[in-house]
Amino acid sequence: MHNHMTNVIKFFAASTFALSSASAFAVPPVTGNPLVVKHIGSVNWPQETPVSVPFLTQGDANALNDMHGEVSCDVNISTPGNYHMALKDAMYGRPDLGHVGLVEQVSALYGTTVCWTTSPPINEEQIPAQSLQFKNVDLIGLPALAMGPGNKMNNLVNKGLVDPATRQKFMVNRGNVMLVRADKEHQITSICDLKKHVRLVTPNPPGSSSSEGGSFDNFSGTLYNVIANNPSLPCHDDAAEIFNNIFSQDLSKLKTENLASTFNHEKFLEVYKDEDVRWVASSRIMHRDIPYALCNDYADAGIIFYHQAKYIKKEMAALGCNLNIVPLGGTEENPQPLSGNKVGALFIAKVAGDFSTNAMGARDLIYDFITASPIWTRIMDDHGMDDPTP
Repeated sequence: MHNHMTNVIKFFAASTFALSSASAFAVPPVTGNPLVVKHIGSVNWPQETPVSVPFLTQGDANALNDMHGEVSCDVNISTPGNYHMALKDAMYGRPDLGHVGLVEQVSALYGTTVCWTTSPPINEEQIPAQSLQFKNVDLIGLPALAMGPGNKMNNLVNKGLVDPATRQKFMVNRGNVMLVRADKEHQITSICDLKKHVRLVTPNPPGSSSSEGGSFDNFSGTLYNVIANNPSLPCHDDAAEIFNNIFSQDLSKLKTENLASTFNHEKFLEVYKDEDVRWVASSRIMHRDIPYALCNDYADAGIIFYHQAKYIKKEMAALGCNLNIVPLGGTEENPQPLSGNKVGALFIAKVAGDFSTNAMGARDLIYDFITASPIWTRIMDDHGMDDPTP
């Protein structure tokens, strides 16, 4: 790696959670198809090298056209990206908490560099490949730490790719909420309002290479189970009807040929504002595509992790896009997930393999901070997440 290059390379991509619910009914099957979010105004330049595995380039998200070659760091970390706002504070520091960033700490103590990829949980491919491709750049090296939902981490343990003694839960989320366009705030005030003609945006469902199946099952399952599990809701008996009205969408009724007008936003709106549209899906990266769909009037509402909704609301407001949070239990400031609202966790483990003494020291410092530091607990709380320890 050339000396003039930055010590820290950040790649923000997609993420998924595999989560559990304390009480759940059998969610109806999805029988329709979504209208997939289309990003306009971009040029998809050709890739110079053959596609390798894992491959994370998706639309505009990770298309590095003007950076070329191979990048390596002393310590690589592979982690989902939906909590990236907390990880940023940990890595770069929180002066108000007296926290010196982990990047600066490991550089001073061990002379090491750190790279972290906030991708879908693809560790099963990335670890044996010891490479991760973003268009014209390959991040080379064996990850030292892996994070992911429980089922993914179990697979890593079963395949001997991580040290099972180090598999530990490090974050619990606060369930899901609805994120709603501000101009729909009087029409969509509860989950029961999805019974109306509402364009709902979700992650990409299972069945394609760009699927975020875990997140889709989480959010769609929350939609159904919150209604079905809570008799106090006025739409309690309509759970199946609401679910099917959204997820049985027939694309043949929509004028999808207008989506070929890649640079014409008005043509896009003709499709996305069609009176038959009920379901819009992310092209892949849901925590980018959900706000994109809402802010471009392709959708009215979406279901998403509370901590993501909190972050998106703030960041989109700064860009002139106003969104509201509709809690699925509790309040916006203090969410208390209703029965059926899926609450999940992320786990961390040390990757098995040979690392230098300095790299192991840096890895252990980062691991200890993520699993035991009260400052990390405070950072998570600030962003709407919880420490899993009692």
